[in-house]
Amino acid sequence: MTKNAVYAALAGTEDYVSGSALAKALGISRNSIFKAVEQLRKTGIPVEAVKNRGYRLCTDGRLREEAITAGLMTEDIGRTLYLHPLLPSTNDRVKSLAAEGAPHGLLVVADHQSAGRGRRGRVFFSPPGSGVYMSVLLRTPMNARKVGLLTSMAAVAVAEAIESLLPVQVQIKWVNDLLINGKKVCGILTEGSLSAETLQCAYAVVGIGINVSTAAFPSDLQRVASSLLLEAGRAPDRAVLIAAVCNRLETRFATMDSGDFLKESRRRSAVIGKTVTVLSDGRYTAVARGIDDDGHLVVETADGLKTLHAGEVSLRL
Repeated sequence: MTKNAVYAALAGTEDYVSGSALAKALGISRNSIFKAVEQLRKTGIPVEAVKNRGYRLCTDGRLREEAITAGLMTEDIGRTLYLHPLLPSTNDRVKSLAAEGAPHGLLVVADHQSAGRGRRGRVFFSPPGSGVYMSVLLRTPMNARKVGLLTSMAAVAVAEAIESLLPVQVQIKWVNDLLINGKKVCGILTEGSLSAETLQCAYAVVGIGINVSTAAFPSDLQRVASSLLLEAGRAPDRAVLIAAVCNRLETRFATMDSGDFLKESRRRSAVIGKTVTVLSDGRYTAVARGIDDDGHLVVETADGLKTLHAGEVSLRL
């Protein structure tokens, strides 16, 4: 764990960090820091050491399995990992592996998706080398209500992961979009498999796409989409971000039954209190009033309050 702690400390900054500062922050000796750095180097993670300045991670932007693993502080999520240069869809790959008996916490990551998709079959722009495209398998008994809350839970976890690495404020546009400065930087797609015997979800797949260092978008996305680089002025290392997402996702999933994530989801909401356009059963405007305990959006129309369910609507601010 010392190795992972040192990696996490170095991953949180682009500057050099002295051995004494690392030792003080982590509560260990400078000799332990030196040994941890050597262990990181042996696993293929480049750590630069400069006299009188300290240590710094050296990354070339390429995704490496060992770099993702080094940042994990999880028991299950990410411990079985498949990293691909190209996939049609990480969600589809996870579903295929799930059918073969893949374990809970399986993580599939792609450097590029040729057929990435979002909700309602929309295409998710997934250029190579500039984004995080990952899917996680959650294989624990879940009823329909809990499955319906997974996207909200994951949105909170991803928002927390991003904010742990960058000085930004991340909002959630119900139910699956993450925004910075009003522009979408992340989309989440949750899919499940229902057991005919138990009528419970046999497993769920949470797909996460984050625009990390994307500098340009297709014309139809320029008004609504952005990236961490464009909004924060710098982009975190993708492996570091993937590990941070896994860490927060496992923590939030383990405590999901408490409902605490819903409080955070409401606090981060980009729509509560605003007039929105609802695209379901026709097109109409309403005022978003809140998010209920099932993760549904409650809106007020001319006819009174109405509860909107995930998958039924799209909202435009």
